[in-house]
Formats: sequence, C-alpha cells, structure tokens
Amino acid sequence: MNNRQFSDNGFTVVADTNALATGRYSGIQVLTDAVVSSITFEPGYSGDTDIQTLTLPAGLYRPMLFTTLTLTSGTIIAEHK
Repeated sequence: MNNRQFSDNGFTVVADTNALATGRYSGIQVLTDAVVSSITFEPGYSGDTDIQTLTLPAGLYRPMLFTTLTLTSGTIIAEHK
C-alpha cells in the first residue's frame, strides 16, 4: 500500500502574477516568499481562504487540495495530484 503524502504526477512552477492552469493539485512548495491573490480549493476540501492574506515564507511546504491559484508575488512549485 502506498501511503506517501506527495505526488508522482509532476509539478508546475508558478512565478509572480502568472495564474496556474486549472487542474488538480495536492500541495505547494514555496521557493521565494509568496503571497496568494486567489485560490480555488477542490470541492469537499475545507481550505481556509485567509491564506490569501498571508506572506508564505520560502521553504514552506503545505499539502492542500486545490484546482487553481494565482500569486501576487513570489515563486512556488505546485504539485500535481
């Protein structure tokens, strides 16, 4: 049984104000301090949209289920689900 909490399906780098293509994502790794301007969580996932007001520090890994995300600033890696 595979109990890993990360994906084998690849990742996408998102920088500055470029929007992430709509898809299924399972987490983010913050490369440079980042601010999320918008995020849409997967149906049934109880994500807190207050993440949009926070500065996420470089080095943070946050598992979460979402379908799209746009940054105000910074660079992240979005893990494909």
